[in-house]
Amino acid sequence: MSSEQLFANGRIAVLSNRLMSVDKYLRLAEFNGVVEALRLLAEFGYAVSGCNDCEQVLRLSFDETLKEIKELCTSQSALRFLLCRYDYHNAKVLMKGKYMRQDFSESCFANAFYPVTDMRDAFNNDDYSYFSENMAEACDAIDAEYADGHRSAQIIDRLLDKAYFDDLRHFARHSGTRLLVKLADAQINTANISLVSRFKRAGLDAEQLAFWLIEGGSIKPSVLVAFFEGKLTEKDLPEEYRKQIIGGDAEMTLASIRKKLVADYADPLTLQPALQYFYAKVSETELIRRIVADVKNGVDKEKIKEMINANA
Repeated sequence: MSSEQLFANGRIAVLSNRLMSVDKYLRLAEFNGVVEALRLLAEFGYAVSGCNDCEQVLRLSFDETLKEIKELCTSQSALRFLLCRYDYHNAKVLMKGKYMRQDFSESCFANAFYPVTDMRDAFNNDDYSYFSENMAEACDAIDAEYADGHRSAQIIDRLLDKAYFDDLRHFARHSGTRLLVKLADAQINTANISLVSRFKRAGLDAEQLAFWLIEGGSIKPSVLVAFFEGKLTEKDLPEEYRKQIIGGDAEMTLASIRKKLVADYADPLTLQPALQYFYAKVSETELIRRIVADVKNGVDKEKIKEMINANA
């Protein structure tokens, strides 16, 4: 391991002490009104000057985490892996803005790998040479679809999602880190299971599902199609995904799998502490978001507390 990463791991040990405790999550679950929620978030380190919206506070605060991880992860391929999700979020936002003739830059993550302004200008000029091969090909394909009259936000989402997972696997392989390969697999599997659930609720057919499913995960699309059609049950699928399959939350399922994988590969002399810290911040942000949403929607406080104790 490089001396830079060793130094970064020392910083991570300090930063990890600032992560939210169960007690803080439980306190947040008792808030009454947005003003109190914002006060508690500020107390817990989620302060954004002049911002009076919880969702915006979480997004802008997490943007600072992206900036932080650039200093804490010295492996370029591993860093690209971690930032990939946020680059593709930005790509979707900016591509939709391009065709709606609007600037949605403020909805982007400022500290993803590609600078937002450069990305927006490149998209508007149909010049994708600056981006990864997978992203460039997806953007070219979107332009071709729109030129042929197939103008749909779903086309943008599908083509960029496919490119995202292709890039995710690429960066995982090039990192030389088995942990990232397994994390990429978990992300593909949970994304596909979410598609199965969504298509079932919408009453769509297996052929439509097969068109959308992402290749490359350990749970093959053909297996998920068979499950969708009732030819298999959740018992035929890996145990760690069964909770999600029978109605669980995709983000929480992914967070649980990530937590176990990162713990299994614990090694303070590698980049594992950087990955552990980053994903702890991801899970923390998602759990706070879930708590705030549940309280606003009037979910029973005891159920919220049960959810916190199960996921914190």
